[in-house]
Amino acid sequence: MPAYRSNNRSSSMHNKSSKDKKKNKLNQDATRKILCEEAGGQMKTGNFTKALRNYTKALELNPNDKQALAARSKCYLLLGEPKLALSDAETALSIDKNFIKAIFQKGEALYHLGNFEHSLMFYHRGLKIRPEMEDFRLGVQKAQEAIENTIGKMGAVLDLENPSRGPTSNRSSNVPGTGGKPPSNLSTRKITGGTTATRQEIENRKTTRRLLGELCLDKEYLENLLNHPDLICLHQSGKNHIGQLAQEGVAFLTNRQEFWRQQRPNTSKK
Repeated sequence: MPAYRSNNRSSSMHNKSSKDKKKNKLNQDATRKILCEEAGGQMKTGNFTKALRNYTKALELNPNDKQALAARSKCYLLLGEPKLALSDAETALSIDKNFIKAIFQKGEALYHLGNFEHSLMFYHRGLKIRPEMEDFRLGVQKAQEAIENTIGKMGAVLDLENPSRGPTSNRSSNVPGTGGKPPSNLSTRKITGGTTATRQEIENRKTTRRLLGELCLDKEYLENLLNHPDLICLHQSGKNHIGQLAQEGVAFLTNRQEFWRQQRPNTSKK
């Protein structure tokens, strides 16, 4: 008889514990919902700091709340913290890779970080899933414009620094101080043993043209500019402003080339 009572008591305690856990979870869910609603209202009135605080409290109760993560990502962005916004968007996408709000927030965070091409990729991804969403159309438009402006400004600065720079088609032979002759590392450059460029170099150049289009000429021009003797001397004297711009240009175009290579892997195999 005592054993029977002990078993009953144990079962009763287990049931009570389960009920308490369920009740506690319901209370937490209700609290989290209230916190998110308050934060949403604060976002509308522009009180982003308080909204952030409430979203953070809500996420402490449930770190896997993708809605709260996307909302806090937007809040971080409005507070000028794109890196934190990106982190929340990526966490939400790790929970649900097709969560549309998180896709948009990742595109926005990347855009504000200056990573325009990857932001464009996420805007396109969202537009494919939800073609009716105007935010994604606007995102695609502004990312494309940012990419074009970046390339345009880069070229304009180089034109100002180097007035003798000719049109794109003539850039490779118009390096200042060479009398119209291209530097030794142009596409026809000689390598050890007096042979012309290797087959691998030729294939690499063809791949670059396929990926960058006309911009491959800009890339070649900037690379040749960096190897110009006058710029090398300036670099050694610590006054190579043009060289610094050229390096930034080459880095940008190299990243662009790599981006398109990843997006269109078959291009590099043709």
